[in-house]
Amino acid sequence: MKVWIYLEGKQQGPFEMEELKSKPGFDENTRVWFEGLPKWYPAGSLEQMKPLFEDVVSEVSETETTAEGTGHEAVVTEETPATEISMPAEQAAPADNPYAPGRMYKRPACPGEPCPPTYLGWSVFLLICCCSPVSLAAVVASICVSTFYGQGNMKKASKASEWAAWLVMISFALGMIPMMIMSALMG
Repeated sequence: MKVWIYLEGKQQGPFEMEELKSKPGFDENTRVWFEGLPKWYPAGSLEQMKPLFEDVVSEVSETETTAEGTGHEAVVTEETPATEISMPAEQAAPADNPYAPGRMYKRPACPGEPCPPTYLGWSVFLLICCCSPVSLAAVVASICVSTFYGQGNMKKASKASEWAAWLVMISFALGMIPMMIMSALMG
């Protein structure tokens, strides 16, 4: 199993489980991530990581039994709650998992359905050529198609695609009207 760790302020890895035993600074509180986890967790709180700390647990048990004989109470600490760690963009998460921490985008929730057409190229072209507010609205609708598709909302993505198509056609028609008037006046 490939494991990534967050140690010394940066993401490191991947490591094999055996490599982690000899990693300096690695302990139960070190944040770890591997495929299948939704976010980073302290290593000691994960069942899969428990074998790494069995030697430490047996040493603690021996200390507690000797502490009982002296009248001292053993100190028990609560597990650290799971939190997400924000990392700099240059420390990207593993490429093989789109849901890994550090990834900017997720795969769409409906992978079987293709993304509706965005008409972004036409929208930008018409915005540059016509400079009309309608073409600006077409650009916004085009961007919304990709956004809704990325969120898995196919109904809104399809609706935004329809709006983008209509706005492109209207912007094109409005851009042609001045050209037709100028050619009629010059002709």
